[in-house]
Amino acid sequence: MFDLKQSIQSWSDHLRTQGHFKETDIIELENHLQDEIADLIDVGLSDEEAFLISVKRFGNAPSVSREYSKIYSEQLWKQWTAETELTKIPGENQRNIILVILFSFLAGTFFKLPAFWGYTFGNPQYQLFYFVNLSFFILPFIALFFLLKNKTNLKMIAIILGIFAGSAFLVNSYPSYSPDNTKLLTALHLPLFLWLITGVAYIKSDWRNSQERMNFIRFSGESVIYGTLIFCGLIVLAMFTQAIFFAIQIDASWFIENYLIIYGASAVAMITVYLVETKKSIVENFAPVLAKIFSPLFLIIMIAFLVVLVISGKSPFIERDYLIAFDFMLALVLGLVLYTISARNPYSENKFFDYLNLALIVSAMIIDSIALSAILVRLSTFGITPNKMAALGENLALLINLGGLAWLYCRFFLKKIAFVKIEKWQTSYLYVYAIWFAIVAFIFPVIFSFI
Repeated sequence: MFDLKQSIQSWSDHLRTQGHFKETDIIELENHLQDEIADLIDVGLSDEEAFLISVKRFGNAPSVSREYSKIYSEQLWKQWTAETELTKIPGENQRNIILVILFSFLAGTFFKLPAFWGYTFGNPQYQLFYFVNLSFFILPFIALFFLLKNKTNLKMIAIILGIFAGSAFLVNSYPSYSPDNTKLLTALHLPLFLWLITGVAYIKSDWRNSQERMNFIRFSGESVIYGTLIFCGLIVLAMFTQAIFFAIQIDASWFIENYLIIYGASAVAMITVYLVETKKSIVENFAPVLAKIFSPLFLIIMIAFLVVLVISGKSPFIERDYLIAFDFMLALVLGLVLYTISARNPYSENKFFDYLNLALIVSAMIIDSIALSAILVRLSTFGITPNKMAALGENLALLINLGGLAWLYCRFFLKKIAFVKIEKWQTSYLYVYAIWFAIVAFIFPVIFSFI
């Protein structure tokens, strides 16, 4: 049976997920929608008929109707909006596909260009060069794709591409001395910094808007999930190519290593951002399910780890390599937490997964605190090194981030704040990460004399 109240709520919730409307605008639109529905009911239409026609009328102004129909495909009025979608979208869609193909080719070609000057990837002497510059082979093209897709003004395009160019010049101008610790730290932190710069291209001129930054967090999580799946498909394609040519006694490994993987990986990155950005109806329905599946599994593993740690009395944080690995694992857990937050309707009531998310945050805080204490012990025992200082900063940043989330979740459960406060805290904290990544990538080499 058709539920008018629930349908209106679903429509309003969809507007909120788009991030294009303020809450006051959504409330005003909802009031206008209800007035329109009431007028149609008064002239004899059923609740369902009145709702469908009213939403159709609203869809003629913003692109609300088309996007809503993608998600709620069972609604009859999708048929009414199909013609509009077919007449307006293909030209823009074809343009985006051409950009994806062009930038995939350019990214792969940029990766191969250094080989003309003798910087071959297979030579161990130059592998660090490729590791440091990996971001510049693909991220500028992703940023440019968003800038062109969003029809960004020339000033913004010049600023963002200027940051990429300046970063490339700076990191390649720095010398590096054995054991190359600061160079490795730059290689690890530079992609994260440049990805946040790419986020500015993604959200256009609204980068100060908390909701837009949350949309970028959601986009990042979905890109990781779908990029991984598509890249697995590329690996299968490479194995298939090797197998069928081997059957006729031809070794295709040279082609696979020098062309298929390089141009294929570039295409995977571009296709991923294209699919996640333009095929939201496919992505948004599936990715949150994965987050809900893996959140409890991560929590179980982390609790089991803490229990075994206490019972056995063995600490993995004595070794430096384990400390670095745990930083990445904690960052992964934080990413899962953030994606769960971004996929949640901020206006719904408390749910089981909110409490699960808090438990995951607290578990990560405990592990982070143990790792942080181990880093402090190593600093006092073995002295200051770039790696330990980078690990210290990252653990502190993670701990403050997680602590803020835990505190706000508790206040949310006590009904003292709205869930949007949690989102604003997290999106504002992106500035902290951007500054820290930039410090490690650009300032650490100078402070530690490029060793």
